[in-house]
Amino acid sequence: MGTRGPGWVSLSIPNVTSWSLELQCFGVFGEQRDIAKTTLHAYRFSPPQIYLEGDTVAGKEARVTCNASAQVSPRDPPNLHLTLWGGGLPPSTHRGPSVGLSFTAQPEQHGREMMCEAVLRLGRRMVNASAAVMLWVWAAPHDVQVWAPQTVFTTGDNLTVMCRAEGNPPPQLRWEMPTDTSWDLWDGGTTITIPAAQRVHNGTYRCLAENRYGAGAASIDLVFRGSSRSPLIPVVVTLAVVTVLAVVAVSWWLYRTQGWKPMPS
Repeated sequence: MGTRGPGWVSLSIPNVTSWSLELQCFGVFGEQRDIAKTTLHAYRFSPPQIYLEGDTVAGKEARVTCNASAQVSPRDPPNLHLTLWGGGLPPSTHRGPSVGLSFTAQPEQHGREMMCEAVLRLGRRMVNASAAVMLWVWAAPHDVQVWAPQTVFTTGDNLTVMCRAEGNPPPQLRWEMPTDTSWDLWDGGTTITIPAAQRVHNGTYRCLAENRYGAGAASIDLVFRGSSRSPLIPVVVTLAVVTVLAVVAVSWWLYRTQGWKPMPS
């Protein structure tokens, strides 16, 4: 199919089935006839695709690969260059249908973008295409921390112990405690409260964080220092002292007025 106009003509080829086509253009100028010839070269070019090989887990080796395909002629290899970059990694460029990056995954790479660009050189002309993918970095529990506002207590004190942990997916928390008596769990298992502490609450409180990629733990010791001092103790001591003094005074009075003497032992 083609169209023409004064001094020009065009040709449309809807379905190219050959890698090269010989084209001729005829021009008639009065009695003069000119012929121009050219060769049309066909090519195939598929956009790049990025692959993450398995789960990307923090602290472990990971690999990202980019593949693209091109074909220019059954006899000639394509001049195809791939560049892969992103995720805080140095770029990698390779001539050919594939390029890859190997690295040790880090938690901070989670959510970063990886890019791949494919460039096909066709003589003086270049065609290019690109692709992108998001890094999803899984992580075993890490940075597990346990703390308490008060680590030394007496009977009746209100105690609180808290735990936090990082990980992807978010880790599940569970506790190992010195007793199962009189405590409550809050905030999805991150906080333990003991409303009226007793001696049995003395000991180590261990927080275990777990997800499908690993586990972590941390602990803290709560130390019992005895009962709070009762306000009755000074009264009891005072009464005891007064009683002793009274006995001594009576004994002295009997000795002085009646000649009473204590019996010899």
